[in-house]
Amino acid sequence: MSRPDQFSGEALTEHIELEDMLSPYLGIKSKELNLEYFEAVVRHAQQLFDALFEEGDPIRIVWHVYGQPVKPTRLFRYIQDKLVRFKTTATSCAFDDEPLWMFTVPVADKSAIRVRPLLEAICYQDFYTKTKPRLNGQYTTHPFVQFIHEREGHVLFVYDDRGAYIRGTSPAHLQSLKQKISPSRMPNRT
Repeated sequence: MSRPDQFSGEALTEHIELEDMLSPYLGIKSKELNLEYFEAVVRHAQQLFDALFEEGDPIRIVWHVYGQPVKPTRLFRYIQDKLVRFKTTATSCAFDDEPLWMFTVPVADKSAIRVRPLLEAICYQDFYTKTKPRLNGQYTTHPFVQFIHEREGHVLFVYDDRGAYIRGTSPAHLQSLKQKISPSRMPNRT
């Protein structure tokens, strides 16, 4: 499992912009959020998730939280099986003199996850609004959430409204993942 900073530039990883035509704000000097932008971002994130994880696929959700002490995340509200919180493992290490906590929870398949609200919480994390789901409070560190396919090993890491990374287990596996995703979301850059 990789830290969030280990995705960029990695050979088996591909970056995907979730929306490159619209702005998160309605105007250049406006602080009003462009809901059309966020709807497009969440829709594209959902399309990525659905392309990479099918019904019945076991998923491991991994989230990283920087800092000490760790504040509780609201991630479990997006998992329908409340007993998985007892299957969660936690580890910590120091990274750049700051504690980094990693939590891992197994999920039977994607039907056990409230995917759209979870992706909304991830994509809106830099734009605090009381009307959208949250992973943490307004002034706390946001967890970095990765979805790992338990059998095939690929990773989807939607880091915020700007984009996502997919990681394969080999060059051929990454290529097959890229073929699952629509060409408009995954230009062939190899």
